Amino acid sequence: MSNPFQNLTGPAITLPQMLATRDWRSDQQLKLLQTYLGTTLIWSSVRIPGPIKTGPRLVTAYQAILAHLNQYYGVRVLASGQFDWATGFEFYLILNQTASTVKQHLITIEQNPGFSQLCDLDVLTLVNNQLHQTNRHGLDLPVRPCLICGADAKVCSRSRRHGLVDVQRTVDEIITVGWREI
Repeated sequence: MSNPFQNLTGPAITLPQMLATRDWRSDQQLKLLQTYLGTTLIWSSVRIPGPIKTGPRLVTAYQAILAHLNQYYGVRVLASGQFDWATGFEFYLILNQTASTVKQHLITIEQNPGFSQLCDLDVLTLVNNQLHQTNRHGLDLPVRPCLICGADAKVCSRSRRHGLVDVQRTVDEIITVGWREI
């Protein structure tokens, strides 16, 4: 069967690949925060359902967001990196700034229409030598909206309210529009 999508053109991945990437990501996050004690880590990964999580336009848009964040945070960026995996493009930044301030800024990016909706921009710190995620709920901020209907994205995802092909089609259209700097 041919791929009906214009932008989701990378290889199809398997669940074991996703799980291995998730374990690798967690290990890297912990190592970075143990190396840069007392800092805040931004880690971005893709928010794309289905087995295909990459393509050239997708990577270009993620790189533009990384460049924007590097410029926005400037001298507060202590380190950054990027990874172009079959499981999706990922990047990180280590900052000298409070986690709650960073998360509030990143939420303004995630809530913009267009490509930034496809980014998971996680904010992590080290608490008792364990990863601690600063999230919307902990800051009393609204939940992440579904890409299709605008309801709570987690509820739609868990209930499989929208078919995978419909969600992939929406994602493909969002990638076509690309990212517009705010």
